Amino acid sequence: MKTRTCILPPLLLLILAACNQKDSPALNSVNEESGPAEAMAQITGTVAYRERIALSPGAVLEISLEDVSRADVKATLIARQKITSPGQVPIRFELEYEPGEIDERMSYSIRARISDGGRLMFINDTHTPVLTRGAGNHVDMTLVRVKEPENDPVGIELEGMFSYLADAAVFRDCRTGKTFPVSMEGSYMELENAYLNSGIDPGHEIFIELNGRFLERPAMEGNHNKVKLIVDKLNNMEHEKTCAPTVHAELADTYWKVIEIGGGTVVTPEGMKEAHIILASAESRAHGNAGCNNFFGQFQSEGDTLSFSAVGSTMMLCPQGMDTERAFLEALGSTTRYTISGLFMELYAGDKLLARLEAVYL
Repeated sequence: MKTRTCILPPLLLLILAACNQKDSPALNSVNEESGPAEAMAQITGTVAYRERIALSPGAVLEISLEDVSRADVKATLIARQKITSPGQVPIRFELEYEPGEIDERMSYSIRARISDGGRLMFINDTHTPVLTRGAGNHVDMTLVRVKEPENDPVGIELEGMFSYLADAAVFRDCRTGKTFPVSMEGSYMELENAYLNSGIDPGHEIFIELNGRFLERPAMEGNHNKVKLIVDKLNNMEHEKTCAPTVHAELADTYWKVIEIGGGTVVTPEGMKEAHIILASAESRAHGNAGCNNFFGQFQSEGDTLSFSAVGSTMMLCPQGMDTERAFLEALGSTTRYTISGLFMELYAGDKLLARLEAVYL
């Protein structure tokens, strides 16, 4: 008896295979679990600047959405868009992001910068909130021009400690121990990128050698100028090297002027007393001015530990200085240890930097 082989037409084979896939429980379960992809959301807006400067065809606009909720860590990038040959201002953009990455409890900001011919030309130097805490999904930004280095094209040789945190860059000059904000112009971007790629924790200092200059620039907030460092050339960056002052101020019986709180520079309003503290060795008494009111209390210190207790103050209400006062008194209440390097003292809660103070000899 002969066995016959039945050869099915190719079209019939494809139909049977499709039916088998449709009935496959394993395949159906995968499809059910994956579900439809979440639709992307958009932030829309415009970017402009005040100067009458035309952009070349080689210009590039970069827009980024960042999580800026925590002041003690680097901002987290959520989404980024790069627009080449954007034309002339106002430039419209539509930045897509995944809604699932947004937490209503957090704070988000849009960052923009325009480069032309490989040189940074314009940036937004203020916080531009979006999405949460009452902010919407549309922004109109006016960028500021990054100024060219002035006078001497290479500045002077400087050594110091540099730190960067949440868009705030700070330089501590080894020669004087004084701290200056760093302006986002000249070769600043080279310095920022080198810092971010160095592996150091955000906000921690690293030793740098550079050519630069100290010039007045508009402050980030308020209608006044501040002396800032303009970086002309980054020469070197080292993990192991530090500024090594030979003379250190004493904790007690020293007038300590508050210069930074929570990473922000303290500015004394005109006509107001500067925020300061004196730790009197007699009876371990702390007293000073917090920005508006005089305060008093006790301090305890052993080794590098430091804490404050029974802190009280007068009850005046000042038109300015109240934010500084609240932040400084909160910092004192949280302080657990301190460090002194040269003329500068830092207050910490564990490893978190709370405030920086400078010794002033009257």
